[in-house]
Amino acid sequence: MSAPAVLRSLLLGAALFAAPVLSARDTAKAGVAVLHSAEWNAGDTVRDGAGEFAVFLRAAQLQRHHAAAGLVAVGDRNGILRSGGERALRRLVFSGVAIVKLAAGNEPMAGDLEVFLNGGRLPAEQAATVLTQCLERHGPPPGVADPEKPTSAEIAKIRAHLRPFQAALAVAGAERVASL
Repeated sequence: MSAPAVLRSLLLGAALFAAPVLSARDTAKAGVAVLHSAEWNAGDTVRDGAGEFAVFLRAAQLQRHHAAAGLVAVGDRNGILRSGGERALRRLVFSGVAIVKLAAGNEPMAGDLEVFLNGGRLPAEQAATVLTQCLERHGPPPGVADPEKPTSAEIAKIRAHLRPFQAALAVAGAERVASL
């Protein structure tokens, strides 16, 4: 068995044992998780896809148990999730999952489509709290027909839906700066 196949099997087994056991979907609340970038080394084929798998797995767990799902993605110094995590985030953001991006000790880079929420320099836990409140108040962002090829109209709808989310994150960031 190849190293990536062994890694996938181990991750799947660990996720099944670590998954919370809930008897019914909690539709009254939003579910938000904080994800950190997988460690990455150039040419490390064992880790290829590990970040992507972890992101998809956590999002699926949230969507199974909550009406609205969100992720706070703590990436590298530019806010990028390594080992395939960024590919998974891009697909999820077009599938109705709200995603706040944070960079380790820095501001995350602006994305090309601006459909990710910028958490600035907020701590991950505070960004998760703000995201949860926004999801409960405004609901999840709309999904698109084809996450691989979103139309400009679909992207505009997502951006419009996320404006109050970004405003809430900006207020939380300003309050944090003022309290320092």
